[in-house]
Amino acid sequence: MQRNILRQVLFLVFMTVILVLLMGFWLVTAAKAEPPQAPAPAVGKTIFTENLIPGPWDDWGEDEDDGDDGFRRRRRGKQEMDFDVKYNRVEGLYLGTRLDRDDGRSWGRRTRQRNLLFGSWGYAFKAKEFLYQAGLEKGFFDSFRLAVGGEYHRQILTPDLWIMPEEENTAAAVLIKEDFHDFYMAEGGSGWISQNVLPDLRISAIYLSEQTDSLEAVANWALFGGKKKFRENPAMDAGQFKTLTARVVWDTRNSVRRTTRGWYIQAEAERAGGGLGGDFEFDRFLADVRRYQPLGYGEGVDGRVRIGTSKGVLPWERAFWLGGVSTLRGFKHKAFPAGWKNPGGNRMFLAQLEYRMGREDLPDAVDLGLLEEFNLIAFTDAGWVGQAGPEEGPAEGFEDLSIKTLKNDVGLALANRSGSVRFEVARRTDTSEKPYSLWFRFSRTF
Repeated sequence: MQRNILRQVLFLVFMTVILVLLMGFWLVTAAKAEPPQAPAPAVGKTIFTENLIPGPWDDWGEDEDDGDDGFRRRRRGKQEMDFDVKYNRVEGLYLGTRLDRDDGRSWGRRTRQRNLLFGSWGYAFKAKEFLYQAGLEKGFFDSFRLAVGGEYHRQILTPDLWIMPEEENTAAAVLIKEDFHDFYMAEGGSGWISQNVLPDLRISAIYLSEQTDSLEAVANWALFGGKKKFRENPAMDAGQFKTLTARVVWDTRNSVRRTTRGWYIQAEAERAGGGLGGDFEFDRFLADVRRYQPLGYGEGVDGRVRIGTSKGVLPWERAFWLGGVSTLRGFKHKAFPAGWKNPGGNRMFLAQLEYRMGREDLPDAVDLGLLEEFNLIAFTDAGWVGQAGPEEGPAEGFEDLSIKTLKNDVGLALANRSGSVRFEVARRTDTSEKPYSLWFRFSRTF
């Protein structure tokens, strides 16, 4: 056991040295570069602006920051067509273009954007599928905007954008032959109405009708990874979804990509089946509460609580898993309730806490050299996934949730100022056998 521990320690030291050298090279390169230009509009979006399907957690608050040039351009009514390139084990290489739907973060403030066409189209070479979406949203009133919209799509979708953005998943697939998303085919349409009742508060109602089908993993190329193969794509439930979703979003963050203070709260209730028809019948509830609390220059505490529950039988696309990147970072990918190959649970609880320290927080006697240009983040995650009977109400089925059943990890991360590029070392607390997990990320956990 001592020999294994020594190997783990030496490996961590080796990885730290490599990371320091890479960061040093990056700093030297940046110092020689020209002065930074105004930030470009973000390409990475979550499911609402990437796939533009108003399904669960579609508008995840990943619109542009108020101060970004891209946000100001779009507020003047100018849309830009973007190239869309991605790679995963189901689609293989996807090439296309995208015209984003972007209603801005300042929902209650004045906006001149009244009518907005949006959509995407492209070809997935390994899946041999032409994929597309076309939509239109009509806005009313310059302040406290009311919007009505609709769209039709044929796309390969994933329910896992909340754990990793598409761009980062593409990089992992191309470089190290790891794909953290699971996929399904979806064809159908949706319509919605949304009202900005306060500058930071929006309520929405969305109707979705789409036919889904499972897909197989067909790609196996990567720059590195040798003979390793991509994992299989789970066989998700095929059938007709007809759902009605009510959503509330309250967002007071000072920034989306460089958040240091504010609240982000999103809650939704989704009903499928019954009088709506379709092949699935369930009620699903999901809430995500985040707080970003500054404590000083470069120092702060960030926390998130995410809770999910349901009534009825959840299809694979709506079930809950925890483990791995952005969730329980000390454990394997989708380890709970029974691994990524098996159906997920219908009860979930996740709590995460991060304490970030800048160089100003370190004692003067501590000289970390190049590391002083980055933030040190201490974090912990605790989570649980359970399975209750389909007849139990949403408030029931949490009897097994306790301190003893919660899975927990602790860790340290070295990150840039915004926290969007980080090297994480997480340790699960329930075992001493292979307890460490290493992650290199270029997006925030939450």
